[in-house]
Amino acid sequence: MKRLTTEEVALAQHPKGLVELDGRELEGGGQLVRIAVCLSALAGQPLRITRIRGRRPGGGGLKAQHLACVEWLAKACNATTHGAEKGSKTLFFEPGTGTYGDREGGMGDVFEKVSKEGKEVWEAKIDIGTVGATGLALQAVLPFVLFQRRYLKQTLPVHLTISGGTNVSGSPSFEYIDQVLVPMLGRIGFKGMTAKLGKRGWSQGSPGLGSFTLEIPASTKNLPLPAFQLSKYPQPDNGSTTRTRVVKVTATVIAPLAFHDHFRDRLEVFKRTGRKLANTPLEIKCEDSGHPKRWYLLVVAEINSAISLVDPQMGLMKPNAKKDTHKPCFLGRDWLYDRKLPNDVPGLAKVVDFICGRVMLNILDDVESEGTVDELMRDQLVVFQALSAGSSAVWPGWQYSDDEIDPGFCPAWVRKASMHAKTAEWVCGKMLGVKFEGQDMNHEVACDGIGYGGEEDGIKARRAEREVERLAERLKAERLEAEDSWQDV
Repeated sequence: MKRLTTEEVALAQHPKGLVELDGRELEGGGQLVRIAVCLSALAGQPLRITRIRGRRPGGGGLKAQHLACVEWLAKACNATTHGAEKGSKTLFFEPGTGTYGDREGGMGDVFEKVSKEGKEVWEAKIDIGTVGATGLALQAVLPFVLFQRRYLKQTLPVHLTISGGTNVSGSPSFEYIDQVLVPMLGRIGFKGMTAKLGKRGWSQGSPGLGSFTLEIPASTKNLPLPAFQLSKYPQPDNGSTTRTRVVKVTATVIAPLAFHDHFRDRLEVFKRTGRKLANTPLEIKCEDSGHPKRWYLLVVAEINSAISLVDPQMGLMKPNAKKDTHKPCFLGRDWLYDRKLPNDVPGLAKVVDFICGRVMLNILDDVESEGTVDELMRDQLVVFQALSAGSSAVWPGWQYSDDEIDPGFCPAWVRKASMHAKTAEWVCGKMLGVKFEGQDMNHEVACDGIGYGGEEDGIKARRAEREVERLAERLKAERLEAEDSWQDV
């Protein structure tokens, strides 16, 4: 008889069973791990991930950034883990059943009550230990903190400090978190958060550790998070101005001091090339990077977006709804230059042109698509769509078939989801049993969230529904295959 492992014994006794994920699915990188472990901790759902980061070069496995998140979340929810070590390609994560699991108040000792400037706050710290991306680590732990701080024994502000790389190639920078992520989270309901930089940690030019702190105000607001709609701007009846309006553009330059003026000049030139931005105020903030190999640019466009006039749960017009009501959304595009730099001044001037041209063209694409989220923000909001109560929707924007930016005169379709967004949706579907719909129907991408923190059986019920649907789809496929085989005979 086969001898059961420790984790198999635990799972046999666990009422929620086990969710198993193949780390090679879709994007096949660290995002799958971050989202899955976060949702496992939130839902109390045992999880096993195999072939971790299986599509990454070098064999994959957990890196320091992923491991720091797993260890912090395990401590926060009293989880039992196997494979939580650097380089591991299989991870077992089972949330515990202590004071946190029984939901009697209290959490793991990842939060410490401290006094800052004469005020008491709950302080939590995550130290990656390398220049691993703090912006990616935040993706793994922030939903847990926002949805679980109600179990802290006293309602106080929360200060979450993450140490590692604040400006790392291919990941959200501190500037993006401060100027795009925090305002957008405020837009969907988490108001009053602020991000404060401790010290920069760069992956370029003499790598060094840095940190930032996300300050989350005390809140007595009950869960679940209400459904949110980042809707496309309504078409007016009179056929006049029909599209999204850009309110403001802000550029943040962190580069060698000698090239700041060149950045300012090129940004102004590129802004004037886009008809959506040509008459929009442009604010440019420059900072000396302190190293000849550190070149970074972030451009943020503040736009108007519609407030849905329809109640997402009732399908009826909201009482006292006003026409053309809108709130701001923030689109961000950036680039930490990670290519070989020339040794001469003319060559470096061309690098400035290259950086400004690429980032400004990207932000122009976002603005002209009329979407309410940029590519990176779309995949970061997926978890919040899945956890909210009711149908939460985002509008990715239009993708046009040619150079004419006018859906009235050329074919257009909804912008395709990035592989990161598809991965986030897939993981949420597996862990919570939710669906993301609308992409193929030229509609906003919506998810009927589980209402986390409301009905206790929401997660279980959704997962059961999905299992029934999957079984029906499998039976249908088998029936069609059998019919084909009979016709061949």
